[in-house]
Amino acid sequence: MRYFFIFLAAVCLGLLLPSSNLLAQTKENIFLQTGPKSISTIDQFSLQFSIPQGEQMPNYRFPEINGFRKLGVSRSKASNFENNQVVQTLTFTQYYQPNAPGSVLVPMLELEVNKQLFRIEPFVIQVVPGLEKKEEIASEIQVPAQVDLTNNKPFFLVRSDVARPFVGQAFTLTMSLYVPANNVLELSFDRNDIQIPDLIQQIRPRNCWEENFGLQVERVLQVTFRGKKYTEYRFFQASYFALDDHIIQIPSVRLRVLQGGKSKEKTPLYLNSPAFRLQPKVLPKHILSGKVPVGRYTLQESLDHLKAKTGDYLTYRSQVIGDGNSILWDAKAVASDYFLSFNLLATERSVFPRRDQMFGNKSDIVRIIPEQPGKFALANYFSWIYFNVDKERFDTLRSQFVITVQGQPRDRKLDTSLEKGGIYEAIESQDSLQVHWNRWVNWRQLVNFVLIIMFGFIVFLFWRASKK
Repeated sequence: MRYFFIFLAAVCLGLLLPSSNLLAQTKENIFLQTGPKSISTIDQFSLQFSIPQGEQMPNYRFPEINGFRKLGVSRSKASNFENNQVVQTLTFTQYYQPNAPGSVLVPMLELEVNKQLFRIEPFVIQVVPGLEKKEEIASEIQVPAQVDLTNNKPFFLVRSDVARPFVGQAFTLTMSLYVPANNVLELSFDRNDIQIPDLIQQIRPRNCWEENFGLQVERVLQVTFRGKKYTEYRFFQASYFALDDHIIQIPSVRLRVLQGGKSKEKTPLYLNSPAFRLQPKVLPKHILSGKVPVGRYTLQESLDHLKAKTGDYLTYRSQVIGDGNSILWDAKAVASDYFLSFNLLATERSVFPRRDQMFGNKSDIVRIIPEQPGKFALANYFSWIYFNVDKERFDTLRSQFVITVQGQPRDRKLDTSLEKGGIYEAIESQDSLQVHWNRWVNWRQLVNFVLIIMFGFIVFLFWRASKK
């Protein structure tokens, strides 16, 4: 009988082990979300997934959607506080641009994350016509002198949107093929899946921090150069932040396309991009140089109440958005003082493409508890220092809110408001002058009184003995 129970235990253990491995493989909590299913032609549809932050970046593959073009992938990092513990998640969002208005039936989609397939049930996207905005690239781009626009021929170009960035300031590189609207050549791409990654490696700066737009297919745009219309086929786009003032060399690279129609034999056509260089400007000497973002920033903030009583809970939300390197924002929480207490509820740092630039967003949600009555300017607590590239000096964004607090001062060393039903509940509101004989301080006084009487009696005995 004993061997039977041993055998039964071994069988049960063998059955349990596979289940344990299965739980370990599906332990990741991956959440999927789709964007609005009613958009205009100038808006974008999105698919995103969130995953707990690990030691390595996840491997993922977003699906293709018929009738839409894949744009960039944005990513964000969020930290939330649950049960006094920090829970960090990463969110990746793929954007899709509709090709034309109409009702698009999207079949079942498969999103792959860390070799796991997640299926999204079929749905319909309604795309309505939107007011198209003309690209104002002609006034922003300096066409190199080597590019001749008079011959109405296609040309290949790698360009930067900033000619002389500051150290730490974002500059965006794009690599594109430009074909004139009245082009008579019949062109087609030649193994872009092989040659484009090689060209990207050649132009990628080495001494810069990179934020990639994640273009997986060419992005087609309608642009103008000096009044002439062109179709732009953008193959690569990324924002860079120079880490030092060393010269950045962008070499000339060659794109190979095929010319010739279906009835003609296709021959290769080679287009060379002009080489250029960038010379980053050094920041003014300052203790914060290299420690704060460089760029253009704005502050968006909200506060649920401007008037409160001591002990109330206020929720303050802040968003600092700009084109600088947002990872340099100080992650240190606001310190509480005698007047206000602060508790960081959630924080998020995200990087996302906006038009032709990469933007960073630092969002915080903070609980504020007033401890003393009075007026308190939040500018004394919430401020963000950065280097303003327009003013060419260090600048500070400060909160504009002023809190008016009424009520009695709170004893911050003793707060039993959360002690429901405990023996210490509301003990700080008791009058300390109302003493009872069971208090230790009264027993101590009684013992001292008895000792004094005994000491006096002993002195009396010595005095009486000395008289005899």
